Amino acid sequence: MTSPIQLARTYARSYEASSRKGKGTILDTLTEATGWTRDHARHQLRSQFHQIRAGVSLDAVVDRRRLKPKKFSSRAQRALELVWKSSGRPCGKYLEAAMADCLDSLERHGHLREGRHGYSPSVRRELLDISAATIDRYLRGAKAGDHDDSWLTGTGAGMRASLPRQRMRSLLEPEPGYFLVELLTITTPTGEDCVTVTFTDVEIGWVHTTTFAPGTQVVDMLAQMVRAVPFIVTGLLLPPAVPDSAIETWAEDNLIEFHCMSDLRQGPRVPDRTFSGLNLPLGTPHDMDAAIARVNQLWSALADRLNYFMPVKNPVGWRLTPAGERRREYDRPDTPVSRLIASGILCPEQTRELIERSRGLDIAGLTARVEELKSTLR
Repeated sequence: MTSPIQLARTYARSYEASSRKGKGTILDTLTEATGWTRDHARHQLRSQFHQIRAGVSLDAVVDRRRLKPKKFSSRAQRALELVWKSSGRPCGKYLEAAMADCLDSLERHGHLREGRHGYSPSVRRELLDISAATIDRYLRGAKAGDHDDSWLTGTGAGMRASLPRQRMRSLLEPEPGYFLVELLTITTPTGEDCVTVTFTDVEIGWVHTTTFAPGTQVVDMLAQMVRAVPFIVTGLLLPPAVPDSAIETWAEDNLIEFHCMSDLRQGPRVPDRTFSGLNLPLGTPHDMDAAIARVNQLWSALADRLNYFMPVKNPVGWRLTPAGERRREYDRPDTPVSRLIASGILCPEQTRELIERSRGLDIAGLTARVEELKSTLR
């Protein structure tokens, strides 16, 4: 089998001697055969031509990157793939930030043990030192062969990222408690529409999702969601079509400030996804209540994984690149539960309960539970 370097050397002389049109034809042929970009193909052709003129044999031409020893051991790479799959297949940027918490959970619940599958304290140190770019590079093969669907990742994450935070500064307190509310419909086999409500804390990214039976009033949904959040809800950002007199009365009675998302719309940055139709596969259950219960178990497992193990980041300002372009700057990614505890709004007992719950959660068990529930809902 001819290597890409051999192909480049084959075409090098004719490339240098060809016209501009001929060079373009050779570049098309080489890029199609090797997958290189045109710039890289052009660079390799010229490099091979100079090496031919200098009398350098092909055997002496080596790819230094392939011969460079890997910084991390094969045992660390195998452990990395296990951590990645157990944590729900996040990207390298977030897996790097969540690595310590994921390793603690996997070790605490026996999924990673010293002496088992090559795991050891030295492997743990390697995993804690690995960078986000290296994680993505080492997992490239695993990702290529992985066909897991990712339609359940926390519906509020994209909405939170798209909010115009500059315009919300007058509404937000610099502490948890102000939630973005998203409502989506689920089409059921009976033709009725269930409503899924997602609360996402704008400050710390805490997510809570619940699916309600057909016919449930929106104000009742909001009241149940507020009760389920483990800290005080101070404000809600509602979709444009939701607010009514009943919600206004309920919010006033519970000292909850609420605003309409349309008041903050800034061009296309805040997508309108209200009642947009989320096609969650419910199968064909005869008992709708049982199906909704399974869906809510799924949301609960996902929320625990997101809130206790998956970091989020907040924009903190802007910076100028060397080219003069403005780029967003973000703080260090951290989990919602860590941000909640660090905010200082919880009493000592609440803090202790959250820490104990965090230590009791098995991230691999949560991921397995998510997969199991997804399979029953297809």
